[in-house]
Amino acid sequence: MPLPSRESLSHFLVLNRTVGIVLVTVLLFGLGEELWSQFMPLYLKAASRETTHQAETMLEIPWQVLWSVGIYACLRNLFEGFCYIGGGNLTARLGDRGSLILFALMTITGYVLFLTVPASWAAILAALLILGWEPLSVPVTFTTVGSTIASGQQGMAFAIQSIQKRLPKILGPPLAGLVLGICHRAIADEEAGYILGMRILVGSALVSGLVSLAIQIRWMPYREIPPMNHSSWQIVKQIPPALRRLLVAEVFTRWCDWLVREFVVLYVMFELGASTVKVGVLLAIQNITALLTYLPIGRMTRTAGLQPFIGLTFVFFALFPLVLALMPNENWLVLAFVTYGLREIGEPARKALITNLMPEEIRARGVGLYWGIRSFAICWASLVGAVLWYWGGPKTLLYAAFGFGCLGAALFYGFCYGPVQTGKVPGKTE
Repeated sequence: MPLPSRESLSHFLVLNRTVGIVLVTVLLFGLGEELWSQFMPLYLKAASRETTHQAETMLEIPWQVLWSVGIYACLRNLFEGFCYIGGGNLTARLGDRGSLILFALMTITGYVLFLTVPASWAAILAALLILGWEPLSVPVTFTTVGSTIASGQQGMAFAIQSIQKRLPKILGPPLAGLVLGICHRAIADEEAGYILGMRILVGSALVSGLVSLAIQIRWMPYREIPPMNHSSWQIVKQIPPALRRLLVAEVFTRWCDWLVREFVVLYVMFELGASTVKVGVLLAIQNITALLTYLPIGRMTRTAGLQPFIGLTFVFFALFPLVLALMPNENWLVLAFVTYGLREIGEPARKALITNLMPEEIRARGVGLYWGIRSFAICWASLVGAVLWYWGGPKTLLYAAFGFGCLGAALFYGFCYGPVQTGKVPGKTE
């Protein structure tokens, strides 16, 4: 059987030059981030080591640790909210090419700062510059797909985008663990080995970022930048009612997610007794499950439409904390983390729906405001999660998250599912 031509493969994967360059850019920066970012929380672990080394259950983990994790997640969502809105405004002003290059330069500056200034304030500032890449670049992805891909094929385009975002999460942490393990064995001093390993990983991420920047400058095409004539409040008022209802449903579902997201690993290790190695395997299973859904679901959205798969995402978001709460021991955790991965089943379809419904003239800023408002609305969830965990235990937290997930799913099926103002099912291929 002859191999498919480059043209037929590009048609199947819904790729063109502009979308392809954006995907490569996000892939390289995403891999660079995943090479080191998973090991930053070790600072929290070191700070709480003396109070947690004898803990046997989640209830014995002190309040200070729970609260610090909640504050970390809260600040992260607040920061990302500002980045989403700022990314939308910059994309509207500079266009796809200009904004991507600017965001790349900011991220590269963060890596250089991390490697050249050995001070804690520099490490914190560098991390903010680097971790801001993803929320800043989201509006670029939406405007590129929305302006260069036909509406009936956008589900597949976002499926490809989701795959390239998931690959770094699968490849990066194991590679980082291997590098840190080699450095630890090569240097007797554990701390020195860790510092050397982190510098190697951040240096590798810097190289990846420089390659991505070179690709953007050389091959990213120019597109005409439409005039920016609206204030942020005017943009909010132009967001279609269907998207406003979807945003409300999403806020409740994301509360379900962020109530437990930063506490999942602690629950699995201290309550169910899983080792760190097993936790790593479970997280890999979650990401592989998500990755395996993207292409077939992206293909199916062309005929079945977008909304059935978006609805399944809401259902699986609600199910994950319930399934995790019902696990009798660590031997059943694979089922919970497969459910965790299946939450992504409608993610490309949801992004395609937002792209379809968001007016083109406000798409960049509208997408940034949509994600930013959502981040601001959910930033407090992790703090509430810490309180619930401390007062009622981990099971109370998981059941509360399930309740928020059920409410989000009910709002989606009750107020978002079905034809919108045009009388058509959004995302359905004509």
